[in-house]
Amino acid sequence: MKTIHMTTLGCDKNTIDSEMMLGLIEEKHYHIIDDPQAAEIIIVNTCCFIQSAKEQSIEYILEYVNYKSSGRCQLLIVAGCMAERYQAELAAEIPEIDGFLGVGHFDDIVELITSLETADDQSRTANNRNSNQYLGDIDKEIIATRRYLKAGTVSTFVRISEGCDHGCTYCVIPKIRGKYRSRASQEIFKELQDLQDRGVKEIILIGQDIAPYGYDLEEAIDLPDLLEKIAKRFDFSWIRMMYLYPEGITDKLLATVKKYPTICQYFDIPLQHLNDRVLKRMGRKMSFEQISALIRKIRQTLPGAVLRTSLITGFPGETEDQHQDLLKKIKVLPFDHLGVFKYSQEENTPAAGFDNQISEEQKEHRYAELMMAQQTISHAQKQRFIGKTLTVLIEGAEDQAYFGRFYGDAPEIDGSVFVDSHDSPLIIGNFYSVKIVNALEYDLIGDIENEFTK
Repeated sequence: MKTIHMTTLGCDKNTIDSEMMLGLIEEKHYHIIDDPQAAEIIIVNTCCFIQSAKEQSIEYILEYVNYKSSGRCQLLIVAGCMAERYQAELAAEIPEIDGFLGVGHFDDIVELITSLETADDQSRTANNRNSNQYLGDIDKEIIATRRYLKAGTVSTFVRISEGCDHGCTYCVIPKIRGKYRSRASQEIFKELQDLQDRGVKEIILIGQDIAPYGYDLEEAIDLPDLLEKIAKRFDFSWIRMMYLYPEGITDKLLATVKKYPTICQYFDIPLQHLNDRVLKRMGRKMSFEQISALIRKIRQTLPGAVLRTSLITGFPGETEDQHQDLLKKIKVLPFDHLGVFKYSQEENTPAAGFDNQISEEQKEHRYAELMMAQQTISHAQKQRFIGKTLTVLIEGAEDQAYFGRFYGDAPEIDGSVFVDSHDSPLIIGNFYSVKIVNALEYDLIGDIENEFTK
């Protein structure tokens, strides 16, 4: 039985793609391992959303090339966004790569591995790669396979849409992931039933933007309808949404979230900026006044809602005054969680050709100012939870203290709740009632109140 290692880089969409590939690989009785140096086959699922992601992908690929001599690696496969976009360049510069798999062909992973295993070394050289690459078809229907999940998984992502039609001037995603397409609800329900049967307690609905879900389907279903069906039909403790462009957040959606306790009152709304001139150059559809009205509506409808956003600093032509305007507005319109990306000049995007590109030094300075301001905002926002009892999903223990998340924390990107169990052992993967006694810049601290609640 051959050993296979998968390294996943980039976003949670890539995580799902990797789990789909590993599910197919597992069915063919390969042995999946965590140690790349001990693996006979290594797959790198790459990201190339921004320059730093490309650099990270290249670093991993080059590290694994070395394992062909220092480890057990016999086959090195590059998959995902970078394979889709830069296959020719990678093949020329790193001939040790044996095969490529684009974002529309994850269901072909076993076929690719089989073809590589049966080929001799000469047929896998850079000059004979046509049979060792699966690229294109980025607009194909969303693939459905049984995903590989590690034992004990209680929280996982569920893709409900793929691709994007927004056309933001800085973004290359539509060229890599294709046009927007929703996944048929029955396919989603089939996957959810499997996940529920396997003990998953939190599902996180994702896509490039899930707010338009269903507009392209014949079944006359939208995101609120989908959420309601999931809440009624399944027994998940938490149903979380990620990536909601602001223009798609409707009164119907807010009413649905309010109606069902299992739908987390958590809104991840990528805004990218708050200055109207910059927003217009970015190709964004809403003004700051419209964004402000939406945020007020969310907080009025759902006072307990936790809001996350992401911003881009250093966009071409962003003046110091516009940066200061952004700094002022994140204080006026405080978010519980806020991430900042430094603008990356991506080829074949309109913004790459804009005048007045900002220096890396200036981007770094503005990034630091925004993050410092958000640290103060986050600390202030978290004070409202002191004295409240929250349901916390325990995820691990460190230095004799348990940690987990409440409904207002998404995995990996947000903070944690540190729990004093008073020397009582807690079960990882279970929910507990925790009374919050303190709040730090990004994390909450609480005392255990009773045994697991869900």
